[in-house]
Amino acid sequence: MTTTKRTQTPSLDYWIHDADQHYYEPDDCYSRHIEERFKKKTMWIDRSNPDTPGRMYVGDERCQFFSVGAGDNIGAPGMMKAFLQGATEEGGSPSLNPINGLSVPEFVDAKARLARMDEQRVESSLMLPTTGVGIEPQLRASKHREALYPSVRAFNRWLEEDWGYGQDGRIFGAPMLTLVDLDEAVVELERLIKAGARFLVLTTGPVDGRAPGDPYFDPFWSRVEEAGLNIVFHIGNTPFGEMYSKPWGLRPAPPSHRHSLMEYFLAFTERPVMDTVVSLIADNLFGRFPKLRVLSIEYGSGWVAPMLGKLEKLARLYSKDMWRFGAPPMSPTETFRQNVWVAPFYEDDVVGLVETIGASQVLNGSDYPHPEGLAEPIEFVQELAGLDDDSVQRVMRENFAALIA
Repeated sequence: MTTTKRTQTPSLDYWIHDADQHYYEPDDCYSRHIEERFKKKTMWIDRSNPDTPGRMYVGDERCQFFSVGAGDNIGAPGMMKAFLQGATEEGGSPSLNPINGLSVPEFVDAKARLARMDEQRVESSLMLPTTGVGIEPQLRASKHREALYPSVRAFNRWLEEDWGYGQDGRIFGAPMLTLVDLDEAVVELERLIKAGARFLVLTTGPVDGRAPGDPYFDPFWSRVEEAGLNIVFHIGNTPFGEMYSKPWGLRPAPPSHRHSLMEYFLAFTERPVMDTVVSLIADNLFGRFPKLRVLSIEYGSGWVAPMLGKLEKLARLYSKDMWRFGAPPMSPTETFRQNVWVAPFYEDDVVGLVETIGASQVLNGSDYPHPEGLAEPIEFVQELAGLDDDSVQRVMRENFAALIA
């Protein structure tokens, strides 16, 4: 690979890897493989009225994050691109000119998606939940908690059946897990490792009053590191609404795409992942497990440089209580550059991110087929103008390839 400096949009003569693609789940993704006694205690969709979108429930309670089926009324892939790049004021709602995502084969079927990936020149992709990122925090509530782990296990078995964990070398489905019960989490983790999982989606934020980097969870992190799994934090429902919004008199769990401005700012932008990554660094998780790999997906990247700047300043201050679980062996920035990968929004300053954390830590992610993503994943290369060939190839291909090697 050459290192010629670019001033125009790069052109690619190789297929890419995509670190952020999605499916739209069927109605039975949580109930197909769950024990009979939990079928109406997990996520299910009421389709008794054929003239309206399906109403989503968690047990006997309306789903807080997705009030209707997440794929029922969606925007077409990439329809918000011009709006998000500031080229127009039209297209600010992801549900304008909605389509039924469950009726599009490539959105719901792995074989159809593979054919679409061939057209897109995508060699492999990280395949992530849509409905799945909105359910786990609600299942943590005491009234639903007995169904939490049965639901997680059932969702993962559905994922194995319909999409797989990358055994084909192309579609790497990422199962879900929760640390609410450490013993249960480790049992399911072992099953997922044996099933071939390479990625694992966790919800950002604390777990029942404990930081995820607390040594209490070390048995989990130790096994993740040993198995070489990649931990994924993806935007979605989190406990941050309860933590941040409620004290301001705001709703702790507003529906997706119906947040007030303040609710959005506090709990549905970069705040959850930023605070979570700071917690992992501050609690020396990466000092104890230096080979852990953490991916931030669909939280953008505008938070990275300010966060690292603040941490570097704070880390220079003396306090005998600065490090709860031992001082990290490296600076916050060095730690980040070793253990954290970021998939930025295409509307971000992607070149600036590369300059901040290095090309080796930046991932191309299209968010296909979501309306706020890219219709053609290869369009992401347009944001890399000015980078040398080596850096472009790292972002568009090599970094993800190394994570699945």
